[in-house]
Amino acid sequence: MLAVETRPFTLGTEGVIGTLYLPQANDPFPGVLLIGGSDGREPQFSAKRLAQEGFATLSLAYFGRPGLPPSLRDVPLEYFETALRALGQALSPPHGPLVVLGTSRGSEAAFLAGIHFPDLVSAVVGMVPGNVVLCSWPPGGPAWTLHGKPLPYVSRFGPTADDPEAEIPVEKIRGPVLLISAGADQVWPSTPMARAMISRLKAHGHPYADLHVDFPHAGHGGESVGGGGRSNVSSASSDGTRPNGADGSSPLTRVVEFLRRPR
Repeated sequence: MLAVETRPFTLGTEGVIGTLYLPQANDPFPGVLLIGGSDGREPQFSAKRLAQEGFATLSLAYFGRPGLPPSLRDVPLEYFETALRALGQALSPPHGPLVVLGTSRGSEAAFLAGIHFPDLVSAVVGMVPGNVVLCSWPPGGPAWTLHGKPLPYVSRFGPTADDPEAEIPVEKIRGPVLLISAGADQVWPSTPMARAMISRLKAHGHPYADLHVDFPHAGHGGESVGGGGRSNVSSASSDGTRPNGADGSSPLTRVVEFLRRPR
């Protein structure tokens, strides 16, 4: 594994709060913006593991810190645009390809960043992902805003939504999508929601090599980038879905393989 340096990002300098993990390597891999879930913590362990594999990774805080929203409510998507620009500037050479990786509720932010800031995002990874825009946590309002206005949201998990406008239009992402789900997820139905997104990508003829990896015996917390377990793998693109069977890989293995694809 590669040696890693860390650098804090602050509101006063980069306009966001987080920690940049820089690998000691010269490989031209994409930078990764890493967004955690509804607990509000920076996903620093996963960021370090990705950096050890050669990817400059920004572990981002987006609420619950001074200067940020106090909870997962009214979080402006423009904050993630600022984070992407700051990460791109920190790459060597600067402005290389960027991937957004979001876990759980953070997957919503990752998909939405890919949709609304397509010039900055070359691919998106959703870990134990959701296919709908959910309400704030605790409930009572919107989780996300854009240009000061709340995005349409629902108060129940997918894969179906009472308001179709709350379904995330993943087909608008201008790059490949990797979805990693947990078949024994007790927090929300990440596997059915991931399947719904793959079906939506296929139905819209998404012209990229999208991939869904399901870990049938894993739970919601077991699907961090550093997690393990055997996987059932299916890939999907505009020409259909092809089951490939169990291969014994881990989430980290599948994410690293995806990130190392040529862009």
